[in-house]
Amino acid sequence: MQFLTVKSMAEKWGITERRIVSLLRANRIPGAVKNGMSWQIPADAVKPYDKRARYSKYEKKARRVVIAGIDSGIGQALAKILTEHGFDIIGLYQKKSVGGGNLMTTIRENIDVKNFGPNVQLIEVDYFDRASLLAACDSIQGHLDGFVFLEIFFNLEDTLFFNYDEFERSFEGNVFAMNLLVRELVKKMNYSSSIVIQNSVEAFRGSFGASAYAATQAAKDNLVKTYANVFSELYGVRVNSLAAGWIGGVMETNEAFNKIKQGIPMKRLGIPEEIADDIFLLLTRHKYMTGTNLVSDGGYLSFDAEAHSEDMDSGKFYVWLHKFITGTKVGDTIWATSTMMDNEWTDSAMERQFKQDNLDAVQRGVKLKRIFLFPKKYIKKFRSNPNITTYSTNNKVEAMWVDSDEVRAHAPELLDVLGDGWIGINEDVLLVDLPAGKNGESRGYATMNKKEILAAKKAFNGFKKFAKPLKGAWGGVE
Repeated sequence: MQFLTVKSMAEKWGITERRIVSLLRANRIPGAVKNGMSWQIPADAVKPYDKRARYSKYEKKARRVVIAGIDSGIGQALAKILTEHGFDIIGLYQKKSVGGGNLMTTIRENIDVKNFGPNVQLIEVDYFDRASLLAACDSIQGHLDGFVFLEIFFNLEDTLFFNYDEFERSFEGNVFAMNLLVRELVKKMNYSSSIVIQNSVEAFRGSFGASAYAATQAAKDNLVKTYANVFSELYGVRVNSLAAGWIGGVMETNEAFNKIKQGIPMKRLGIPEEIADDIFLLLTRHKYMTGTNLVSDGGYLSFDAEAHSEDMDSGKFYVWLHKFITGTKVGDTIWATSTMMDNEWTDSAMERQFKQDNLDAVQRGVKLKRIFLFPKKYIKKFRSNPNITTYSTNNKVEAMWVDSDEVRAHAPELLDVLGDGWIGINEDVLLVDLPAGKNGESRGYATMNKKEILAAKKAFNGFKKFAKPLKGAWGGVE
């Protein structure tokens, strides 16, 4: 590294030597070292902004911005907006040679230079390799007016068979790479520059099936506050983040995304251009904002939207049932309503295990309240069912039945909430039945969403108003 004296640096920056010494004593020139009575200053050090001056004196049009993740939908939309406003862009994109499981699903298959204008320079990097990132930073010369980190590496997890390697790789791509790029590129910025980090609303809500993703987004949010404290003081650089909600695209036809729309007040997914426009404003406007997170989610966070597992097949669903029921203890309550689905009441090994888990919980002191919902005319049909009889003859189980025809006539809204049935564990977890798909792949899902749980519990209490003891029904009604 080349170093300059105080005199040489004063000439380069056009300020007095006394001012240079004042900045050095205030530790405002990174990398400067004192050797005896003299100072050595890195030749590529960025001139600290003058806190004594009005901002307008230094304001100028931004010229060069680095976008990490330029090949994403948001990245391409942002590049278009910036180039239309006269910016030159340096775009980073992930090497396609990186392999490794589900974590890499967000890497775009192709990047076409034709998608970008002549003012865009593309650099291929490996976000999982420090040397690659450092080399990219070294290749970017001159002053930068902005940096935007858009890369998000996402993988769905199996909570019961957790992949620790993918968890760590998620932090490498989402947090470690961002941290390195911010700390290296900020050295090329000053008072006119701005940094924007994209994260996700999952940072504030958590995720049922992507804990690594949610944790990394939360880490990014916290780091932005740290960057603002350090770099706004040191360089005058503004550092903010934008938490995006559910953004549409090729997966918008996915059933899970259609379900998510119901939990968004605006009743639609966002589009990349909307997020890009918000980022553009953070980059070029909001001059008195730093260390702040802007949420762009269509109202998702304010609506207590769904937060549940993926739809599970029978095997996995019964594994989850076993996990939660065996985890209950004295004083807990299991409350369930069943619609008497034929596939639920077959004498299968999974159903026998489920029944045994329920009975074991009762023996531990867990309260079990169970409502069976079916038309009155089917009492004879279900009387001989051994699974149902197990509940009706156990004095420790509060087993009830409800005439579905009566409910349909007087409180049909309860049936809308019930769907195909559910099992509640206290007020914390709801395991929801789903109609089996053509190949039997959809058996149910687990949710910890408070709004959904409270709605189910309210419906359960509504059904109880129509309920009769199951034991009595077996003996007295035809």
